[in-house]
Amino acid sequence: MDKLNNLGIDNNTKALLAAIIALQLLHLFKRTDSVVHPIILSNQSEASPVRNQNQSAIYRNSSLGNLPLVERPAAKARGAADLLELSDNNARMLIQSQPYTPSTLIDQAVKAISSISKHTTLLKSKTSTILIATQDVHIAVLIELGALLIGMQTAHINANDNIAAALTKFEEHGAQITAIVADDKLGILPRHLNDVLCVFTKSIPPNVGLNYVKFEVDALVEPLSIDKNNREPSNTISYVLSDDTVYKMDNKNITAGVYSILSTIPLAKKPAHNDTIVTDEPLSTALGRTLLYTSIFSGCSYFCIPQDAALPLSPVPQYLFVSGKHLSLLAHDLSSIAINKWWYKFSRRQALAADAAGQIPPPSNWGVFRRVRDTIGLNNGLKYVVSTDGEINDSTVTDLRISLSVPIVKAFKDPRSSSFVFSRIAYDTLKNGGLGPPTYAIEVRLADGGLDEFSGRLQFRGPCVLEGHGDQFSDSTNQSFMKILESGSFELIKTQK
Repeated sequence: MDKLNNLGIDNNTKALLAAIIALQLLHLFKRTDSVVHPIILSNQSEASPVRNQNQSAIYRNSSLGNLPLVERPAAKARGAADLLELSDNNARMLIQSQPYTPSTLIDQAVKAISSISKHTTLLKSKTSTILIATQDVHIAVLIELGALLIGMQTAHINANDNIAAALTKFEEHGAQITAIVADDKLGILPRHLNDVLCVFTKSIPPNVGLNYVKFEVDALVEPLSIDKNNREPSNTISYVLSDDTVYKMDNKNITAGVYSILSTIPLAKKPAHNDTIVTDEPLSTALGRTLLYTSIFSGCSYFCIPQDAALPLSPVPQYLFVSGKHLSLLAHDLSSIAINKWWYKFSRRQALAADAAGQIPPPSNWGVFRRVRDTIGLNNGLKYVVSTDGEINDSTVTDLRISLSVPIVKAFKDPRSSSFVFSRIAYDTLKNGGLGPPTYAIEVRLADGGLDEFSGRLQFRGPCVLEGHGDQFSDSTNQSFMKILESGSFELIKTQK
C-alpha cells in the first residue's frame, strides 16, 4: 500500500482497482464455458486454400506446416509377414503382458502353429485356413502370426459367435478350413467338417472326438519352415466376417493400413520402444488386426482389452484406440474426481482458454487434472487417444483433451477398411508441423466390398485440393469429402465414380 501511496494513487483509485480485480475473478469463475472447440464442430471444419501445388489443404485453426511424415511400411514390406521381420530386434515388447523381442515373437508364433500342425496337415492348398474363435488374445495373436509366417490363411470370429454359421460363410468365399481353435465350446459342425482338427485353449468339451486336442503352446515340436513366397501384395492372407458378409484381407491391406494408422500420429509423438498400444478393437475386425501389426512394426507393446473392460485401464497406454463408450466413461471418471477440488473451475477455465487459442495446454504440476491423471493411472506418458467408432460427443472430446493434455482423434471405421475410413484430426499441440487429416492409401479397402463404392475411397491426404493442384482428387471426390465434413458420418456418403 505504501508503494501505491508513493505513486500518488489515492484510496478511491485503490477501491476502483480492487473492484476491477474482483469482477475479473467473478468473470473467470462464473462465466459459462464454451466447451466445444470450432475445429471439432463438423459444420465448421472447413478446408483452407492450398498454398502451393505440393501442399494439401489444412483445417482452419490448425497450425501451418507440412503434414507429418512416417516411414511407409509398404516401401520395404511386400507382405504382412515382412512387418514382423522389419521390426527392430532391440525392441522389448509385451504382447498381452507376455515379454518378447521381434525374433522371439516370431519363434514362439511358429512354435504355436507347429504344435497344431503335428496333429494334422494344415497346409493342404493355397486357401488352407485356420478358424480362430478364442477369447485368449495372447494365443490368438500367436496363431495369427504363426499361420501368416508359414503361408496359411486365418479367419477370426468372436468367441460367442456361431462357429458353424461362420464356417459356412468362409467356405462360400473360398476358404478351406483345416483347423478350428476355440476355448471350450464348439457346437454342431457341418457334417463335411466333422473330421477337421479342433483345438481347445481351455478344456476339451464332454462330447470328445478323436480330432479334439488341447492346445499346448510349450509342446516340443519340430518348427515349420517360414514361407517366403506368400508375400505378394495381392495375396489373400485373412478373412473378415461382419454382419453375415465376408471380406478378404490381402498383404497390401495390412501394410497400407499400418502406414495409414501411423500417419494419423504426429511426428513428435511417433511410437517408440517401451510405448504401449491399448485397444478394445478385437482381432476379428480388420482394424483390430492392423493395430496388432502396427505395434509390432513399431516395436511397441500391444494389449487388447475386452470391449466391456472397466476403467482404469491396465496396462497404462501411451496410445489408446478404444470405442467412444470407453472414452465417455473415462471422461466421466475424470470429471467426477476433478470437480471435488476447489480450484477445479480455475484450472478448467485456464485449460479452455488455451484450447480456444488452438493449443492443448501442457500438463501442469499444480493443476487439478494432474492429480486426476494420477488417480486413474494415466499420468505415465499418454501421447495419443483415438475414438475408433466416432461414438463420442464433441463436448466430451474437449473435456478429455484438456484434462489429459493429449490430442483426441474422433475416427470412423468400416468393416471394409483395414484402417479408419475418416478421421477428424486434433490440431497440433506442439506446433511441430500441421496435422490435417491423415494420409490414407487406397489399398486399405478390403476385397469383395460390393459394387457400391463407400467413402473409404476418399482416403487420401486432404481433405481437398483445389482443381489443378493434385491429380488424385476429382471434383466429385472433393464434393463427397466436404459432405462428410458437414455430416460427420461416412455411412451417408457414396463416392461418385
